[in-house]
Amino acid sequence: MRFLNFLKGQGNLKQIDVSEDDDFVDLQLTVTKYWKDDDEHHIIQAKGLWGRETVGLAIAFRPDMKLGIVDTEVDKKRFYREGVNFYSIGKLSDNFTRALHSLFQIDGTLGNMQDSVGSTALIVSGRPEHFDEDYIKAKVFFDGANEKNLYAEWYVNVDLKNNILELREKDPEYRKNILAILTNT
Repeated sequence: MRFLNFLKGQGNLKQIDVSEDDDFVDLQLTVTKYWKDDDEHHIIQAKGLWGRETVGLAIAFRPDMKLGIVDTEVDKKRFYREGVNFYSIGKLSDNFTRALHSLFQIDGTLGNMQDSVGSTALIVSGRPEHFDEDYIKAKVFFDGANEKNLYAEWYVNVDLKNNILELREKDPEYRKNILAILTNT
């Protein structure tokens, strides 16, 4: 019976690849769970389908972030270290990185998703203090100091009202680095 309940919850999942432009890979997953931890971080779990495989991951947003654009200018004080963190939820996250590997068309071997991956975040739209009401758009930066020679940028957007997580490419040149950071390969 537990297996049937699991399958019942997967019925609303959609294919994750929603790319409209051939040059970019844009993904959309369904938010299946939202909660706050003891430190008030906003945490979502999101899943989707890639072919017949279920994919997923968890993402946490710092609770103290503010909109990074003030009077049409980027406020350099509003780049938040560990602002958006990515977490593996096991096999579904390994499926997610395999899907990225295929969609990004990256050669080589692939490891499993790391347990956790931090990023620096800038909120480009929405009010994070109203996380459960606003459409939050964030730009995340991996390896910001380029210590690992894996600098990358990605857009992470959350619309809790409609249970949507979007992962949008900033530039296709970051694909290999995003995958390497998420899998430590």
